[in-house]
Amino acid sequence: MAPVPALFHSRPWVLILLGICVLVCIITASMVLVLPQVSPDAADGTCPTGPATEPVFTDPAKKLEELKDRNFSKKLFDEAATYEPLLAARGTQVHMCFWSGKDNHGNALRLLDVVNGGSPASASPPHRAIWNEGVNAFYPYPAWVTILNEHWYDRGTGINGTVTIFGKTYQDPYPITPDDADEIVGEYSARYAGMAEYIARATGKPVNVWCFVHGAKPGRVFSRYEEPELKRLEADGFAVIYYAKSLESRWDNAGDWISGTENSPLPLSGL
Repeated sequence: MAPVPALFHSRPWVLILLGICVLVCIITASMVLVLPQVSPDAADGTCPTGPATEPVFTDPAKKLEELKDRNFSKKLFDEAATYEPLLAARGTQVHMCFWSGKDNHGNALRLLDVVNGGSPASASPPHRAIWNEGVNAFYPYPAWVTILNEHWYDRGTGINGTVTIFGKTYQDPYPITPDDADEIVGEYSARYAGMAEYIARATGKPVNVWCFVHGAKPGRVFSRYEEPELKRLEADGFAVIYYAKSLESRWDNAGDWISGTENSPLPLSGL
């Protein structure tokens, strides 16, 4: 073995310093060489884009023209199938969530988690669940991101053409009312419901539709826009509709559900 220079015998701190320098170089090199990982859930290799920091003031008349076109449902279906190809695969059992009323949002999210993250996802044939915002809680449809960027409900609260969004005041070139905002979001939601037809045709199976609407009010988005579309889809054989009996209804307990739009709890409850 070659003799160790006297410098290192007399000054051991030099060895320590040299070791630290080598370690720093290794860590730095590893940070530079490791490439960022993209979630495999994004079928196109990209991550979904979140809401923009600045609002987009879309003309509500043009927006409604776009949303009232039934072909918008095909657009949503294509966006969903891009993120989750199984939604368009033969044999997949697809579930669609709808929610309205206090406390029902969380129930819809739980169903998404149970189906997409539990044993149904790996069953044969596989199950997948979606909702009006995206293919799961993490990957929104680009069309939904656009809706968020347009801030319809914020704009519906504007006063004299000005609206405050995230603490900043803007001049809205197309002032709207809360009813206008409901109509825009409602038409979007109706087109989301219309996705069931495209899904059923692609998979060969009617879509199971789970409605968390306990306590929901008539005249809002579900009863005015979504439920009429669900009745059409049910009549045409593209969807099977279920209503939660309570806030505690469990997806895997048949006794917790009311079957069929003819038994919708909204008109019977008088809410």
